[in-house]
Amino acid sequence: MRSGSGTDCLVLLVPDVDYSRMPSELSADQQRDPAGVSAWLVGAWSEAYCSRVPDSLLLEFEEVATFLFDQAGAADAPQADRTIAARGFSRPGHRLRDVAYQRAYPSPAGRAARPLDKGHMVAHGAGGDFGPNIFPQDRELNRGWSAAGKRYRALEREIAAIPGTFFFCCLLYGDDSDFPAAVELGLLRLGGLYVERFRNRFDLPVNPAVFDLGR
Repeated sequence: MRSGSGTDCLVLLVPDVDYSRMPSELSADQQRDPAGVSAWLVGAWSEAYCSRVPDSLLLEFEEVATFLFDQAGAADAPQADRTIAARGFSRPGHRLRDVAYQRAYPSPAGRAARPLDKGHMVAHGAGGDFGPNIFPQDRELNRGWSAAGKRYRALEREIAAIPGTFFFCCLLYGDDSDFPAAVELGLLRLGGLYVERFRNRFDLPVNPAVFDLGR
C-alpha cells in the first residue's frame, strides 16, 4: 500500500476516509443522530478499506461496542486478521482490568524500535479487554507522554466524562500486518462529528499531511 516508486515512496493508509464529506451526504438532523452517523461511518470505512484491500472479508459483531473486522484468513487473503473500527456509546468505567487475560494476550514488544503498549480501542474500564479490541499502540501516544499523546488522552477523557457519548476508534494500516500505522478517535459533539488522527508507527514513510484532517 504505497504510492509513487522507489525507496522513498509514501505509504497509503487504509481506510482513509474523508470525514468532511459527511455534511454533504447527511441531513443536518442525521448529522446529530448517532444512528445516522454510525451508518455513514461503517459505509465509508468499508468502501475505503475494500477499495485498497479487495481480498477481504468484512464482518461486524457486537461486544462492548460494534466492531468492524477483516477476517482475512477465512478468505485466504494475504493480510492479517485485523480490527478496522469500533463504534458505540461510552459507559461508566467500573470494570476491573482482567489482568490474566491481558498478560496472556500476545505482547507487541519487538515489533517496533519504539516501545509499544497493548492499546485499547474501547477503554478496559468499559469492558474492552477482549482480543479484537487490543492493538499494538505506541507507548508515548497511549500514555499521553507526547504532544499527540496528550491530545489523544484528552479525547479519551472527554468521551468517558459523559456516559452515552457516541464515539469511534478507527485503525488505519500501511501494510498487511495487524500493526496500525495510525489511530483515529472521533466523537459526536453538539456541533457535529469531531475526529483526530494520530501516528502510531514511525517505521513507515507516511506523509505528515495525512494527519491534518482539518477538524
